[in-house]
Amino acid sequence: MFDEYNTRTLYVGNLSERVTEDFLLALFGQIGPCKCCKIIHEPGNDPYAFVEFIDGSSAAAALAALNKRMVLGK
Repeated sequence: MFDEYNTRTLYVGNLSERVTEDFLLALFGQIGPCKCCKIIHEPGNDPYAFVEFIDGSSAAAALAALNKRMVLGK
């Protein structure tokens, strides 16, 4: 069974090429403490990232606050 408060990692899609891991850590870190971030670049696709939080409640709060938000034009 899926429990959003135990999920600590968020998928962040459709990113601008200008977004950096430091930028994402600063953005998501405003909502809750982040452990790490990894941006994936695949040829022909927009970059996407995985942001891992220290705890599930911070990840849930970030999802609620930033889901479908535009960042750097995307």
